[in-house]
Amino acid sequence: MAFSQKLQHDWENYVTSIRGKPVSVNVDLGIRPFVPLIDLPFVIVVRLKLQQTNDAGMPVQEEVMILNDLEEKLTDQLSRGQGALYVGRFTQRGIREYYFYTSDTLGYQPTLVSVFASFPSYQWLAQSKKDEAWQNYLNVLYPSELDKMLIESRRQLSAFLKDNASIPKKTVSYFFEFPDDASCKLFLQTNGFSKYTVNQYTRKSGGKGISMMFSSIESIDRKWVETTMPVLFSESKKHGGLYKGWEID
Repeated sequence: MAFSQKLQHDWENYVTSIRGKPVSVNVDLGIRPFVPLIDLPFVIVVRLKLQQTNDAGMPVQEEVMILNDLEEKLTDQLSRGQGALYVGRFTQRGIREYYFYTSDTLGYQPTLVSVFASFPSYQWLAQSKKDEAWQNYLNVLYPSELDKMLIESRRQLSAFLKDNASIPKKTVSYFFEFPDDASCKLFLQTNGFSKYTVNQYTRKSGGKGISMMFSSIESIDRKWVETTMPVLFSESKKHGGLYKGWEID
């Protein structure tokens, strides 16, 4: 597909939860600026039942290799036969769904039958429907604001640790925007925030809004990202603010 060669693919796997149950999502973030692709108004959803799962409903390692092979064949054959673009999958409670967008759905069922002939032990079903707005990609696969922020923070952390294999505690600056003084001050009164030092507090031009930065000394690791970032994100949002990100001094 000529158009797919112009897309900048950026695959990411993240775990979220729905009604307290873990959901693993693998999605192409790189196509988001182009969505919806008007030439691909149909979505094909392929669902299968996993055969060996752990307590979280995810496939065990022995099955992962088989699923990788299956996914590769699905992607290749639907691309060849229907010109379909694979955009991602999600896995939860022993079920995995794959999502493809295509210009039309003529003949996709025989293609799937051919693929699954090599995987006869799997129970599967598929459906196609019009999705001009790409709602399945945006609402099922694409990360929420919080999940997107966590993905970016994990990537930022990995890049930092790559160049700093062994590091002591470091000073981290966090950046926020708030609509007014009152909302910012309420945010700063959040339980546990006494450890932060406010280093910058600036009113935007015209007096509309506050830019604020505070800092703390942290051990820079994955636990810090997973425990600190969701709190800063949710608490700032609760008070009408926006968490903009962090940097290491």
